Amino acid sequence: MKHRLPLLALLLFLPHFVPCMMAEDDDVGVWTELGLEKSITKKWDVGLDLEYRAQNKSRFSAGLSTSYKPFKFLKLGVGYNFLYTCRPDKRKDKNEGTEGDDEWTVGYNFTPQYWFPRHRFYAEATGSVKFLGWLKVSLRERYQQTRSRARYVTKQKYRTTYVKHLDFDEDWNEIEYIVPEDTYEEESELKPGLTDQVLRSRIKIEYDKKRFPFTPFVSAETHNSVSVGDHMLLQKVRASAGCSYKFRKKHEVSLAYIATFYVYDIEDNEVVRQDEKRHAINVGYKFSF
Repeated sequence: MKHRLPLLALLLFLPHFVPCMMAEDDDVGVWTELGLEKSITKKWDVGLDLEYRAQNKSRFSAGLSTSYKPFKFLKLGVGYNFLYTCRPDKRKDKNEGTEGDDEWTVGYNFTPQYWFPRHRFYAEATGSVKFLGWLKVSLRERYQQTRSRARYVTKQKYRTTYVKHLDFDEDWNEIEYIVPEDTYEEESELKPGLTDQVLRSRIKIEYDKKRFPFTPFVSAETHNSVSVGDHMLLQKVRASAGCSYKFRKKHEVSLAYIATFYVYDIEDNEVVRQDEKRHAINVGYKFSF
């Protein structure tokens, strides 16, 4: 047990140190996972998962799941995740008019960082085949539904209004001067609740050889929303490469690099174009019994 304590401490505290070392790039983060898996029978197991993502949009999640293998090549599963997500600071410029006008306004709206809960349910099926006794290829199809309730968010409005005035000096010469006026408002904005339904397709290739503790792998996954309109909307594509290591039969650690390419997102029930890339180092530990 003593040798596992430093590993668990590393998994818990690593997210707080790596973002500091990578402070120049908010799109780089660390994801840590802790898992517990219990076999009920040879075909049926249940699991508990904890995850913390330290990134621009940080997230904590806790989940329960169960899976069943009716056949050697097919695995079925369902699960629930509680997600607690951080929405980072958001600033939006609000400028009206130009400097040449008699009156113009320069300012912005600012929404401070806040956390909010979500609930996710999913069902999945994973089919796998093995080639040459060591090459394992699997395809996972998952349907997930994520719900968030309506919430009030504080929004701050900063404005500076410039107004041109005409006057006369002591010699009755016409002069022009500008008077700035600063204003500040704070209001609570109601963010509507959202139910997002997503189809996730993942292909994974592993080196899986008996009695070999290391399992290198690569995978690619697409997230397609079916909540908007009458067609699927590609939200993001995720690629990963890494390796897991099993020791003493019940313990497994993993390390992977994950790249996510965001295409569209759904905010306040509206489709928003993103075109963002985010990178993460994923560190995991699982105990099976």
